[in-house]
Amino acid sequence: MNEKTAYLSSKEGKYALGLHRGPLSADGADLEHIETSDTISLLPAKRTRSQTLRRHWARFWCCYAFWGIISLAIFLPIFFLIIIPAIAQRVVDGSTLLLDHADVLQPRPDSIMLSIKSSLSLPINLPVRIDPITLSLFNRDLPENNTWSKLYMDGANIKGNSTLKVDNQFTPLNVYQWKQYVQSVVFQKHAILSVKGTTTAYIGKLKARVKMNKDIPGNSLNSFAGFSISDPQLLLPAQSDGTNLIANATLPNPSVMTLEIGKTTLNLISGNLTLGNVTLDNLTLTPGNHSTPVRGIFDLGKLIENIGPVLKQQASAIKTGYLDLETVGTDVTYDGVHVPYYTDVMKNLTMTARVPLGKLITNTLRGILHPNGTNILAGLNMTTVDGQTFTVGEDERDGNAKRDEEGEGSAFGRRALEFLNQEEKREQVVDVLKALMKT
Repeated sequence: MNEKTAYLSSKEGKYALGLHRGPLSADGADLEHIETSDTISLLPAKRTRSQTLRRHWARFWCCYAFWGIISLAIFLPIFFLIIIPAIAQRVVDGSTLLLDHADVLQPRPDSIMLSIKSSLSLPINLPVRIDPITLSLFNRDLPENNTWSKLYMDGANIKGNSTLKVDNQFTPLNVYQWKQYVQSVVFQKHAILSVKGTTTAYIGKLKARVKMNKDIPGNSLNSFAGFSISDPQLLLPAQSDGTNLIANATLPNPSVMTLEIGKTTLNLISGNLTLGNVTLDNLTLTPGNHSTPVRGIFDLGKLIENIGPVLKQQASAIKTGYLDLETVGTDVTYDGVHVPYYTDVMKNLTMTARVPLGKLITNTLRGILHPNGTNILAGLNMTTVDGQTFTVGEDERDGNAKRDEEGEGSAFGRRALEFLNQEEKREQVVDVLKALMKT
């Protein structure tokens, strides 16, 4: 039997780590040397954050790559198909579209010639390119199939504030819907032009399908508030075509639209009595106030037969020096072709024209006394009630017209009403008018 090595049975033998190792030093002097030696330490070492991350990445990079590919496969379609279009649509919805000018020309029974210039303001100052777009013009407050026309607009580059326009585009009409829009423009103070369309917008290499759906506010005709007739004159005798009334009509247009209407005929009405009609040839309404010549036929015979009811109806207006005649449209034609939508709207529109009575009488008398531009009484010596004498034709001035404009019209109207309310004197005026008509 083998005996143990002597040192193994000694006190120091308990520090032996291996069969062939010698005894370890009891004071641990060599341990410091072992810890600092260039060998793998048997004690756990504390790693830094970067070391931990590198170790984690080295072990699981394939998992990160796999889940990264899966995430991109899900996110990129969402980004390009949902997020980018949503952002682009939000930009369009937040934009401002204003109508700068519009020309509605060459009205036909089922078409017009349309030009539009508008301003588009984007809330971002990035260049955006849009493809050509088809814009539907429609009545938002009416049910489906409410588009009255379509406009085809070229592509454009937009940055900040930009101008979009369409020039002289032949435009077929949905006549019913177009008439509804015309009616709102004529009768309302602020009519809305609604437009919608879809196009592709590009921001750099990114593109998105966007929808435009806007209401463009603007002033409209407001039933031609402020309509008036100036410089009226009765032609005695009448012209060969029956025309015996000429004047100028003022039709206010506070909108930004130029409307080519055509030949427009209006009835002249006092109370329930139609006294004649007037015609506005080639009527075109441009923005602002403007006058257009008027010619018409005034039924003096009917006026004479109904002078009593007319005076009663017009009493308050005559006191202020005016005649208040209502006008109602009867027919609108363009190039000899009936325009039904304008005719229907004008038939429903009643306008009151204030005709200056003093101007009517003085212009009529001037026309009688100056049939060919020469006063037929020129050269006659006349004596006034206060004994002053003058020669007709030498002292004529425009002062009478000026005084009438400055307020003498109302005084004249009151005196005329007082005079005509006397039956005997009214009969004398009627006799004079009958004589002038025969002449």
